Amino acid sequence: MEFSMKRRTLLKVIVLGDSGVGKTSLMNQYIYNKFNQQYKATIGADFVTKELQIDDKLVTLQIWDTAGQERFQSLVSAFYRGTDCCVIVFDVKHTKII
Repeated sequence: MEFSMKRRTLLKVIVLGDSGVGKTSLMNQYIYNKFNQQYKATIGADFVTKELQIDDKLVTLQIWDTAGQERFQSLVSAFYRGTDCCVIVFDVKHTKII
């Protein structure tokens, strides 16, 4: 009898961007498949997890939604530690092209 154990991997993903660009909306759309126009600003950081099956691996995404407000930037840098990937979110309408 063959016993196959699935390998499990944890990936820490951090979502970065200015306040109001849609970081929380993007995260909630991906995790819950829902969109809400009435979000309150994230204070510090929040996180959710999502499990994926990729080939023979179980991958757990730990997705951190960080505060975009400048006053929380000193807190946010602590969440960078151990990050495997980052998603940078920005508002195309309000981006200055140099």
